[in-house]
Amino acid sequence: QHSPVSMYSLAEKYGDSVCVRDGALYTLRARLCDETFRVYLGPLGGGADFAPILEDARAHGKRVKFVTLTESAAAALEKAYPGRFEFTEDRDLAEYVYRSEVMASFSGSELRKRRAEVHTFRHMYGDRAKVTEITPADFRDVLAFERKWLADNLETHDRAVLERDERMIETQIAHFDELRLRGVILRIDGVTAGFCYGTLLNPDFYDVIVEKADRAVPHSFKVLRQESARRCAEHGCAFVNMEEDVGLPGLRALKMAYKPERLIRKLIGTEREER
Repeated sequence: QHSPVSMYSLAEKYGDSVCVRDGALYTLRARLCDETFRVYLGPLGGGADFAPILEDARAHGKRVKFVTLTESAAAALEKAYPGRFEFTEDRDLAEYVYRSEVMASFSGSELRKRRAEVHTFRHMYGDRAKVTEITPADFRDVLAFERKWLADNLETHDRAVLERDERMIETQIAHFDELRLRGVILRIDGVTAGFCYGTLLNPDFYDVIVEKADRAVPHSFKVLRQESARRCAEHGCAFVNMEEDVGLPGLRALKMAYKPERLIRKLIGTEREER
């Protein structure tokens, strides 16, 4: 949530306003605010303090709600303001973390089925399938595939959400290098069948931001995940973050099937009403 790529890319969705003060970053998620609460991310940075956020909420006559707090951030908030906030876990926003080396080979008995599926893909397509790193020469094909994917999925998905995601992808591709994005593109017989890209959160964590594939091509998603993770492992990046499942049962089952190393728990901190 705090990564520069996420904040830049999701500005339309959340209506973020940001402030840098004394070396700390403060973020208001304006479109999540209501008549009772001003909604914020936890402060970030060496000089981070919760007090400016409480002051801002008071200036607007509202209470504070923090979203997507990590466990350590929630502990710091409780220490600063004992008993003032109620904390609830939002399982829908837990992030899935996998070891790059495991995902790169789908090693272990628990991922035997994933290995078999990738083997089936390789046997089916052989040298006809090519996975390469995304370069500026691929941007046009990535956007063309995204537009086709959007058209194919309009009847079964929320149109407004899909169109917002398309605008986000267009923006990310337009600033691919500036955002330090990197990823892979899958082609079969020279025709784009999917793409996947993300960014390094730090030297050890790669964050998968976008993953799209042609569902008519069996196991294409698994190949993209494996190839993306393999490149991470080769660059010494230990973990792949596949983000949250947003409460979708099918997506949750899928992410759990890849046997995450761990889940990053996310908490909501709601300021109690004064009595």
